[in-house]
Amino acid sequence: MNGWRYGIAIVSATGVLYALVSMALWHSPALLPMAIWGAVICAASLFERGRYRPRVPAGAEWRPTGERFLDPATGAPTEVLYDPATGARDYRSR
Repeated sequence: MNGWRYGIAIVSATGVLYALVSMALWHSPALLPMAIWGAVICAASLFERGRYRPRVPAGAEWRPTGERFLDPATGAPTEVLYDPATGARDYRSR
């Protein structure tokens, strides 16, 4: 998991904890939406997988295709590999 996901999870979990403690101490139901949204954001940041990058099988025999390009998101040079057995493609930064 990337560091920014941990940061989001920590901040949202802190907000949930603050809202729950405040609701318990001061009987303030106005903080309930803060607790709910904080829990949703915390769960989403912890359980979100890299959905833009498919999971690559471990035992695959990867071969280069010769395709190379600059990744528009990161600007890093990227090479395309494929597995002849399954036809799966993988994109690796170089």
